[in-house]
Amino acid sequence: MTTLAAPSTTARTAAWGWAGIVAAVTAGGASAFLAQGPGTFTDREVKSGAFIASAMNPELLIRLGAGLGLVAVIATTLFTLGLCRRAGEIASARSGWVEALRWSSIALLATTTVGVLMRYVAAGGAPGAMDQSMYTTEASATAAVLADQMSTGTYLPALGVMAVSGVLSLRGALLPKAVGIVALVLAGASFVATLAIGLPYSSALVFPLFALVAGIGALVRRR
Repeated sequence: MTTLAAPSTTARTAAWGWAGIVAAVTAGGASAFLAQGPGTFTDREVKSGAFIASAMNPELLIRLGAGLGLVAVIATTLFTLGLCRRAGEIASARSGWVEALRWSSIALLATTTVGVLMRYVAAGGAPGAMDQSMYTTEASATAAVLADQMSTGTYLPALGVMAVSGVLSLRGALLPKAVGIVALVLAGASFVATLAIGLPYSSALVFPLFALVAGIGALVRRR
């Protein structure tokens, strides 16, 4: 029985390790495709709705970002499922931490799904888009701003995933201890940035780094 179980566990670890790497690449890539055009960020002057709407990126680019974001959500689902399964196996005496990881993961998947939806909503109101006639100028501008803000800010629950993963890595064997330290440092940095200068969007920068390091760590540990 032990001989049969080991390859199965190794295969599962490989699967969610690779899912973490895919989540890192696609989540990071999605952040490069904003709904608002570069002209919106040239200065700090308040822009009119008409200017923001006219300066939006093409529909195709916005949909590309949404598509990458959708793949990231799917990959993150597989990645966090693997983390939670592994946490349940090695931290039975710390069920509270396992539950915290599980609920943080659920929150992350729920919010990032909303962020992806907002990208598609914004794409519909882009200049020349098929559904542009359904949007007013102000609606298009509002959708673009909200899409860019929400598609990054919705990664805020990832700080919980990272913090708990870090604790379980240092106190247990969820991930290599070096990965656990990285997770805690990244989560702490984004938490401070959010509280001190109001940058919840920093969570969208640190989560891909965590997913990449954790995915690689999982693949290395299984060998």
